[in-house]
Amino acid sequence: MHLTQFKFLVVSLLGFSMVVGIFNVSSTFAGINDPDTDYVAVNNTPVLSMRPGETRQVSVLLKNASVETWGRDIVKLGSVFYTEDIDRPSAWVTDEWESNTRVSADNESSIRPLQIAEFTFSVTAPERTGVYQEYFRPVLEYNRWLNGAPVILTFKVGELGDVMVAEGAEKEVRIYRRTQEADLLTGGVIIATLPISSGAPGYSTPAGQYSIMNHYKDAYSSEYALWMPHWMGLYSFQNGFQGYGLHGLPYWRVNPARYEEGMVYPGGRLYTQGRLYEGYEHLGKPVSHGCVRFGIDEIKVVYDWAENGTPVTII
Repeated sequence: MHLTQFKFLVVSLLGFSMVVGIFNVSSTFAGINDPDTDYVAVNNTPVLSMRPGETRQVSVLLKNASVETWGRDIVKLGSVFYTEDIDRPSAWVTDEWESNTRVSADNESSIRPLQIAEFTFSVTAPERTGVYQEYFRPVLEYNRWLNGAPVILTFKVGELGDVMVAEGAEKEVRIYRRTQEADLLTGGVIIATLPISSGAPGYSTPAGQYSIMNHYKDAYSSEYALWMPHWMGLYSFQNGFQGYGLHGLPYWRVNPARYEEGMVYPGGRLYTQGRLYEGYEHLGKPVSHGCVRFGIDEIKVVYDWAENGTPVTII
């Protein structure tokens, strides 16, 4: 497969900034003298056009603005949410990534202060057309996340004409039953694509236009004797409330003495912290009773991000 490489690169020598790269990236090293800033990331990157399903290679360079040396084996580029919550599972991942939240550094030695860490990796565009933004921050694995502004890569997938990225615009959640994914959008820009589980055959989640009507940290289903964490009820514009909602993986409260922390039990049930979660290994498959399930950590971000009244489209 032929990969086209994009360079997101800004080089600084003794305070002199030089713009390089075929996309005429314009960036500054604002914050280089800020003691609370560990790195300087590229910003103001252009919108990069890709075809649906196309794979290309990108390279992100970060300058070590801290006073510590970064070990080459522990410094990673980690995916984060628009909200800067960490460990966002990226839908752009390829087998060059260490995981769906991590990219390894290319450097052959440790990165000393004022040296540059390089992360070169391929990305595969989703099949859905749209404008996407991918957010990243560097992390010293098993130690801490580095402080600084997130690296934001903006992609235009498909033929969309000129793109304007709106700031602070209306939020929206789109649920795609065929691919078992949810897109979170701000101002029409897709800022996260997350795996979900919608209704199983016979319990299909109805397509339509909804809005989020309420938030409950823990809702209980007496019909199925399950807790539904971070519940957000869905109000249908056509039919009102029909009992459906967005929530995290449902769970039972169980006796910790009978389970081992972090163990996955038969039926794909994960035990952690006094809870036995249903369908942990089935996320990304239609297995629910009609609601839309998100992952254990991802639902917390969605819950805090999507206020009451946020529109939800189920396709």
